Amino acid sequence: MVAQANSTLTLLFWQLGKRINEDILQNKRADYGKQIVSTLSTQLKNKYGRNFELGNLRRMMQFAEQFPDFQIVVPLAR
Repeated sequence: MVAQANSTLTLLFWQLGKRINEDILQNKRADYGKQIVSTLSTQLKNKYGRNFELGNLRRMMQFAEQFPDFQIVVPLAR
C-alpha cells in the first residue's frame, strides 16, 4: 500500500513538473519564469501543503526535464 502511494506521488510530481515546464513556462527559462514558479508555489502550498514549496517544485521540473518520456518514468516510480 505504501509503495503504491509513493509510486502515485512520484508520477503526480513528474506530471506537475512536466506541466509547469511545457504549459506554463513553454520550455523557456526567462526571469519572469522564476517569478511565475514562485507565485505558483505559494498558491499550491497554501492550498495543498508543504510538498509544493519552491524547492520541491523546482525538483519536480528538473525530474520531468531529465526524464521527458512517461514510459521511462513509470518503471522508475515502481
